[in-house]
Order: sequence, then C-alpha cells, then structure tokens
Amino acid sequence: MRRINVYLVISVLALIFALGIFPNGLSLNGIGSRASSMGTAYIGLSDDWSAVFFNPAGLTQIDNSTASLFMTDILPSGTYKFELGGTTLADAKSIGNSYPSGAFSYFRHFSEKIVGGIAVYVPAGAGAKWSGDDLAMLTGGKSLLWDSTIFMITVSPAAAVKLNSKFSIGGSLNFNFVSLKMKRPGGNGNTIPYFQYEEDLSTTALGFTLGAMYKPNDVLSFGLTWKVPVKANLKGTAKAPFLSMLGIPTESEGTRTATWPTWLGAGVAITPNEKLTLTIDITYNNWGELQNIPIVFNEQSWKLSGMEEGTEFGLSWEDTVDLKIGAEYKLSDSFALRGGFYTDKSPSPEETLNILLPSLHYKALTLGFGYKTGKLSLDFAIEYLTGKERFVNPMNYDTAAGMPGNHGMTIVVPNITLIYSF
Repeated sequence: MRRINVYLVISVLALIFALGIFPNGLSLNGIGSRASSMGTAYIGLSDDWSAVFFNPAGLTQIDNSTASLFMTDILPSGTYKFELGGTTLADAKSIGNSYPSGAFSYFRHFSEKIVGGIAVYVPAGAGAKWSGDDLAMLTGGKSLLWDSTIFMITVSPAAAVKLNSKFSIGGSLNFNFVSLKMKRPGGNGNTIPYFQYEEDLSTTALGFTLGAMYKPNDVLSFGLTWKVPVKANLKGTAKAPFLSMLGIPTESEGTRTATWPTWLGAGVAITPNEKLTLTIDITYNNWGELQNIPIVFNEQSWKLSGMEEGTEFGLSWEDTVDLKIGAEYKLSDSFALRGGFYTDKSPSPEETLNILLPSLHYKALTLGFGYKTGKLSLDFAIEYLTGKERFVNPMNYDTAAGMPGNHGMTIVVPNITLIYSF
C-alpha cells in the first residue's frame, strides 16, 4: 500500500475559492441575495449592485443611487471514510464551522448613460477542519492538526456605459487581498516520519472583469462576462518543528506562484410579463491550463532537505462547464418569491481529492424572497448544495496529494441583503 501524503498545495488551491472565480468547494458562486436565490443565474439580468460580480454592464440598469449591505455564511458538513482490507482506517466528519463574509457597495449615475461606484466584498470563504484523533491511523498513530482557513477581500471600482437604448458595456478592476492559514500533516511515514506542518501566506493580486449586455426589448436580455486570468505570488512563513531534530531551522519564508485561468459566462433573462422573470446561465472555466503549483523556500536547508520537491504538485485538472437557472415571481409591487438550481462541477479528478480541498460535483437548490418598502429593499436567500460522494481507489490515487476513500460534502449558505435607494 502506498503511503498517504498531504501537501501544502491543498491550501493554495483553496485560495482559488477566495479569488472569486472558482466554481467548486466551499465557495460562494456570486454575491447578492437576489442573485443567490435565483440559482446565481444572473449574467443576463444583473440589474442591481451585484452586477459588479456577475456582469458589470448591467449597472446601467440601476435607476437611482444605491447603497447595499450584504451578509452571508458558509456552513459546510464533510465526511471522509477510508476502509482497506476490511479495516476502517478513517471515519471522520468535519468539525462544525462557519465561514461568514459580506459586502457593501455604493453606485450612482454620473450622467444619463454612465453609472459607476465601488464595491467591497468577500466573494468567497473556504476552509475545512477535521479531528486529528479520527485520522490518526493515517499518520502513524499521531493526532495531528488538519485545518485550513482562507479568506479574501476584494475592492472593485466599476463603471458601465449605455452605448444606446439596447446595448451596454461595463468593467471592474478587482484589487484582491488574500490570506490563508493552514495546519496539516507532513512527511510520508516511511523515509520521513509524519510531523506537523503550518503555513501562513498572503498576497495581493489584480484582476478585472468585463461585461456586455444586449436588451432588444422589454422581454429579452442577453449578457456576456469575461474574468481575466489572475497571477498571484503568495508569500509568508512555513513552520515545521520536527526539523529541529535534524538541526535545521524550523521556519522558512516561502513563495507560491499560481495563475488562475479564464472564466467565461453567458446568460439570458426572459420577462414574459410584469410578474415573472426567468434566467439561465452557462459558465466555462479553463482549469485545464492549471497543472502545477510550486513553492520556493528562502531557507537553503529546506531546499536541500527536499521540502520544495515534496510540495510541488501536479493537479491534472480539467475544464468545467456549469448550468444555472433561476426564476422570480412578483406577488405584488412589494413582495417577490424566487428559486433556482445550478450545477457546480469539480475540476479535480478522483486521484487528487483531499479532505482539505473537498472538491465534489455539486447540485444546488436555492430559495429566497424580496421585500421592498419605500426606499428600502430586503432580500433573503438560502442555498443548499449536495455533493455527489466520490470514491478514490486506494490503487489509483496521487501519492503527493490524493487521499483514497469516500469523500462527501453538503453546504448550506444563508444570506441577506439590505439596499437603500437615495
């Protein structure tokens, strides 16, 4: 039986959640409660502040100056079970955690055709925490920490221009601050005994989003969105107390470089009457371009000890395409009911699955409502994601990253938005 190794790259991959363009795992698939309740199928509609994420061109549809406050939480529940030869080596559930985030924004008309403003938001939160006691048989009987927490704050100045009565374009600059903290087992239990490893990295990264919207009449609206590739250099400190036994410093500064590829989306909104709105989106993620994420340590003895080679990882990721649909029905001028569905496919093959990166194929149901009184609007949404259990064959997994066994995950995402129109 090949030994199980868990490498630092798991945390770095989880950063993809935080950059707001990763469609899987413990991530939000957008911002804004109206969009969330409609299955995040919002590219072709995008008629409120959350257009800054889904399709900046839609900002031209905002009637008045608006300020918004968005609050959400990600509530994951993961399972992992590994049996070999009739022996249960691991039977664990993720330790209950919540990953709160939110946003606020302000947008206004600068002219009849130009709308601009700024949004500050956490497009996603990610993390996983497991009991070391439940997984001790995988690490030579040692109870080690398995914990990752990732967050990102994005500041997005954005603007949109209505070129004519039917066509608008828009864009946003995305200034991202990303932080990750993680604790995981290192070593292989053979040439290197299992030990505790910690990593604390952060970075800033710049990206931008471009959007276009075509609305030929009051019934139809079409949208296109492009999020450009983002390159980030993650810098920070790595710790491995075990190395003191070898006369090697227990800390080293390190840098990881990763590039997240293109994200493309297309959507259509249909409003057959004043009460009903239907939406559908298709999104494409070019994850096949992301194959390897290396790390470079500043400490020379870490290089010589093979720490860098042990943490370089081949992802074998594949491109993904997801479908999203949504609906809104207005019961009155003040109250609307909403619902939706979306798929959220994993780019990872089974052989690279790991409990610190619970990347499953999700199907999500969404529900919500909106209430408006005077200048104040309140929107509520809840998303329920069920991940299809994935099995990693003990005879076919990546020894540098994968964990054989059965992986499962469900996620609940409640959120609320307050919007004030001036």
